[in-house]
Amino acid sequence: MQQYQVFELIRDINPAITKGMQGVILEVLDTANYIVEFVKDDGTNYEYEGEFTFDVKESDIRAIP
Repeated sequence: MQQYQVFELIRDINPAITKGMQGVILEVLDTANYIVEFVKDDGTNYEYEGEFTFDVKESDIRAIP
């Protein structure tokens, strides 16, 4: 996985960010951890408890070809 790659979430992160959502990798922290965002159809970011970016593990996401 690399920066700006689109992925699908394979597990819920919180009540607003759920399995099946597509997001983009903003930053690669290391080989298994990423900072990501999820964008709505209107171009705004999904938000949960004041956060607009989220930490995910490689095991939480699947690359979209």
